Parts: sequence; structure tokens; C-alpha cells
Amino acid sequence: MNVSLVSRQYPQRTALIAEDGRVLTYEALQAAIGQWAADLPAHQLVFIVGDNDLPTVLCYLAALERGAVPLLLGRSIHASALGALYDAYRPAQVFIARDAAWAPPGAALVREMDGYGLYGTQAAAEGMSPALHPDLALLLATSGSTGSPKLVRLTATNLIANATSIVEYLELTPDERAITSLPLNYSYGLSVLNSHLRAGASVVLTHRSLMDAAFWRTLNAHGATSLAGVPYSYDMLLRLRLARIDMPSVRTLTQAGGRMRPEKLRDVAQICETRGIRFFPMYGQTEATARIAYLAPAEAAIKPASIGRAIPGGRLWLERDDGSLIETAGETGELVYAGANVSMGYAECAADLALPDVNQGTLRTGDLARFDADGAFFIEGRLHRFLKVFGIRLSLDAVEQLASELGVECAANGTDERLVIHAVAPAAHALSEAATSAAWAQSLRADLAQRIGVHASAIVVNPLAALPRLPAGKVDYACLTSLS
Repeated sequence: MNVSLVSRQYPQRTALIAEDGRVLTYEALQAAIGQWAADLPAHQLVFIVGDNDLPTVLCYLAALERGAVPLLLGRSIHASALGALYDAYRPAQVFIARDAAWAPPGAALVREMDGYGLYGTQAAAEGMSPALHPDLALLLATSGSTGSPKLVRLTATNLIANATSIVEYLELTPDERAITSLPLNYSYGLSVLNSHLRAGASVVLTHRSLMDAAFWRTLNAHGATSLAGVPYSYDMLLRLRLARIDMPSVRTLTQAGGRMRPEKLRDVAQICETRGIRFFPMYGQTEATARIAYLAPAEAAIKPASIGRAIPGGRLWLERDDGSLIETAGETGELVYAGANVSMGYAECAADLALPDVNQGTLRTGDLARFDADGAFFIEGRLHRFLKVFGIRLSLDAVEQLASELGVECAANGTDERLVIHAVAPAAHALSEAATSAAWAQSLRADLAQRIGVHASAIVVNPLAALPRLPAGKVDYACLTSLS
């Protein structure tokens, strides 16, 4: 299905600013999209293995405009994972860096730009590309996955509805200028691009980290007005002394991508209020095209544990295990969302790309939540992130929160036989000092056992120098599973 996300109202305004200083107006962007679209296959699958840069954005927008179905993947994806995805889905074309460690079999160069190539594939030449559902417009990896074949199937309606809703509640105007502080293959990062181009605003493209001085030089040189981050991003911003960072043009900060400790969120909200910056904590899932709920800036410091209310055009409610509706404030149940941004469902192989919409506009989030007397929602944990250790039901999210209250950064997993705490050892207990590290781990284990109410023998503390993270900054739980 053809998707035109890009505003046509402001042809002479700036749309994109590349890291090397190249500027594309909306008129120039439309022309470039048209040129790229001519080389893309209508209603065929295209892998886009790119970065936060101009060629990647042009190929993505052109694929949507042409009616091709792109799967967005990060340039850092391992060659073996990319090869497995290719074998599973057989795309007609692949956009990838020309010096990448992996190349599609039987590759035929169609177009090149800035070190990237767009290649026709052997699968297309042999007529092996998969059939696609007519409503399918975009594929994204499920949140938290890097090379998993499980993908989220999105439609044109999903993309436009979510971008339009974000424009409304963030009050985006053509004067806004975002900077790409998150990967574009991550639904949250992509939603920043989509919503700003929908509003006729501009986007500064950079692949640099918040910890890179060049990121801040780029932000200030181009007068970026907003910044998006996950909880880990805000850990870095606080380490950089958010209250003093030189960013005079920034007037909006947004946060999503996982639960942020309430006390830390309150700190950020108060700093933003002092600096005259709007701070929007948000909640979403890739399965809902990135956004489900948001907390208004005025409430961020007052209700820092809340995700707020449903985005414009969406609806949230809670259900008990038996499917009955919860209407009492304070009672916990599964959070359910309905809206035009809810995806068609998942794909795990090429044949799934032809499947119809199984969600029908309603998403069971898998999150446990409650609401207060004001109608604000609060996430209590994941429905399936529970263990039953020694007969005691434990929420892994609650365990992580307990550890954070002790000042320990950790991630929890395990089995019904044992709870595993992967904890970042403080500098004073460096991992190189084995005896000191072991003593610290034993102390943490005893502390948690007492607070949780299980015997210490059921808890294993695994000291780490740092938690493994995905490119978007989320904890890599799959990696931790292999360490357990």
C-alpha cells in the first residue's frame, strides 16, 4: 500500500539536515523520493539495513511512497542474523552498505549513494519473493529483538494514525526541529522522523551518541528543538548534568522505551521545569506503531510513576483474568489498548506476510496496570515476567525496582528454581577484585532475600561491569538469558 507521510504544505521549508550539512527542503525531498521510488519494486519486500543518515531515510520514504514494503534493520546487525532473516523472508531488494560483511546472494546493483547500494536479489530473479497482504506497508522487529525473525506487520493507516496523534499531543508545528537520538529501525526513533515530517517540521540526522561531544555540536549548530530518549539515555543526560547542558534551542524532551525509576523521572521533570523545557514521559509498543499513552508535562513531577492517558484517537482499559472489565481505581489487571495505530499482528516467516489483520484494532499489551481516581494509568509489571520460587510468586519487574531502591542497577531473570540478579557492581567493588566482588554480591543477595521473603539459596547474584544493551539502549534480556 502506498504511504505518503511527508507533508506537501511547506515546499520551501527545511525537511532534513544531514550530518555533513546537506539540507533538503520539502520540495527537494519529494524530488529525491521520486527518484529513489523509480528503482524500487511496487508491493515487494525490501530490506533496508541502514543508519540515521540521508540515504537510509530516502530509501525508507521512497519505499513507502512506491508501495514497496520495507523491513528496517540497523547497520550493526550481525551478518549471520541478517543472513538468517534473508533466508526466512526472501526480499526482492536489499539496501545495505557496500562494504558490509554480508551481501545478498546474486546481488545486482540498482542504485548507490554515499557508500550504500540498493541491490536486486536472487530471490527476486528466481520469482521466490513472498506474497504480501495488500494492506501491509512496513515491517519492524519486535521491541528488544536484534536478529529475531519475529516481525510486526504495520499498515499505512497505522503509520499515519500514530504520526498524526503524536503531532497533536506534542503540538508539533513546522518550527520544530528534532534530532535523531535513537536508531530509526527502532519504532520510537522512527516515530520521531514520521511525526515531524508529517507536521512539516525538520529533522537533523546523526548516528552519534549522547555521550559524544559531536552530538551536542550538531544539535546546537542546527538549533534542534527536541530530543527523544529511553531511560538509559536519561541516565546519560543526568551524568552529563542535564541542568547545565548547553542546549539553548531545546524546548521539548520525550521519554519512552521502558520504565524509568520514578525518583529519576521526577528529577528530570523538575530540571526541565526549571529550564522551561516540556518533558513528556510516554508509553508504547512496536505493536501499536510506537505510541499508546503519554503523561502531560504538568503531571510528570506529580505522578512520576504514571504512564498518563491514551494518546488522541486511542482508548485504554483494564481486564481481569476472566476478561471482565475493571472499573475500580487501584485494582490491577491487563492493560488493553484500542486505536487505529494497532498493528495487523506478527510475522515469523515469509508466508505470514500475506496474513490478514488478526488484531482488528485492539492490542493486549501484556502489561499489568492500575488506574487512579484521576484516570491516570500505572504499569505494575509484565504479565509473563513472573517466577514462582519456593511457592512465592515474584514479579521480575518488582525485583528490579527493589534493587534500584537499594541503589543497584540490575536486570532479573531465572526459573522457578532460582532467581538470577544480573547486577552492576559499584566501582568500589570492581570485578577484578574477586573477593570484594563476591562479598558485595553476597550482601546484595541477603538484602534482597530479606526484602522479597524467599530463602537466600534461591537467589543468584551475577556481578557485571555493565548490563548488555541493545542499540536503542534497552537491556538485552536475550543476552542475559545466555549468561544465567
